Amino acid sequence: MTKYLFYIIGLWLFCSCSDSTPGEEPPVTPPEPTPTITISKPEFIFGFRGENKYSYCPSALRQEDGTVHLFFCGNPENQIMVDNIFHIKINPDGSQTAPKSVLQPGIAGTWDDHHTCDPSVIEGSFYWNNTTYKYAMFFLSNMYGVYYNEIGVAFSNSLDADSWVKYPKQIIKKTWSDDGDQEIGGGGKSWGVGQPSVVSLDKKGKVLLTYTIGDIGGTRIAWAEADFSNMDNYTISTPMTIVQSGLLAIDNKSRDYTCNSEFAINQNADKIVMIRPVQPMPSDYPAYLNSSLEIDYMNLSDFMNQSGSWTPIYRITPDDTGYPRNHNATLLRDNFGHLQDWEEPTFYFTVSKAAPDVQPSGSSHAEWTYHIWKSKVMKSK
Repeated sequence: MTKYLFYIIGLWLFCSCSDSTPGEEPPVTPPEPTPTITISKPEFIFGFRGENKYSYCPSALRQEDGTVHLFFCGNPENQIMVDNIFHIKINPDGSQTAPKSVLQPGIAGTWDDHHTCDPSVIEGSFYWNNTTYKYAMFFLSNMYGVYYNEIGVAFSNSLDADSWVKYPKQIIKKTWSDDGDQEIGGGGKSWGVGQPSVVSLDKKGKVLLTYTIGDIGGTRIAWAEADFSNMDNYTISTPMTIVQSGLLAIDNKSRDYTCNSEFAINQNADKIVMIRPVQPMPSDYPAYLNSSLEIDYMNLSDFMNQSGSWTPIYRITPDDTGYPRNHNATLLRDNFGHLQDWEEPTFYFTVSKAAPDVQPSGSSHAEWTYHIWKSKVMKSK
């Protein structure tokens, strides 16, 4: 076979119109250089500076004119850790609107009367209670007096709305049927379900819904296809654990697991992109926050067929950001959760200080240093 191939090549060179002298080797085109991947210098976006308040878990929606609507979790009262979802609008010139709480805990005794956090906002068409809404906000919440979390949804016809209309019940409940918390041994309790990330599959009501599960079976991310076109009769497929092949832990050797991640898709390129925390967490305070984040991708079709493997794009470390903790991140997406330039995404993330600069008491909590920053993946040759 090899001799035959050489014969064909030689015959082509003899019969073709070539500028080279007979017997000379044709010029060889050098291979394309491997691009260097880095990130832009991180820039501060928002934080309740000078106050004992936190801002984290952003959801960022880019508009055609460059405006960004940023939703995030914060506490409205100084030193009181009760989560609300806030909104700011970042104009193309960098100016911002004042932060406002747009979704709060429910009334006492409801499933969501304690914390309301982890927004994921998309555009679509969602019918409920004789109204068709343009936007849906998925969120985590819980009841006062229990440890576990569950997932709800709220609606609006404007990203600038002062308040969103909550669907009254959970759309994703905890994974166990017993009332109250689930004990997992050693005095621990199951975290429940939360940290939703949602992308539109049809720019209407069909979505890809991903969320974190923490129960006696471990910590993982589940995904399901759902149709929220009509909230009187919405559907959610049986959830499956996402593919985790290709994900490496902080040592770049051990296999990692996933939680608390944001997703975006590019349907034309058949790609899904994830920004995730890298495990394990450091052992010093705050030991409940990760030091590094990573952006990975795989084929969307593989993801939904429970096959394939993740490929890393970039790992964001304290050396990049100047902060010892980097956590609770999002990808800058369009209103439907889609990415055009999926290989060089812009991302927003939360930073935090660590001991000895912070301590778990009073005005020294790490939470008061949760601020939102921004950067962008860049490829250079």
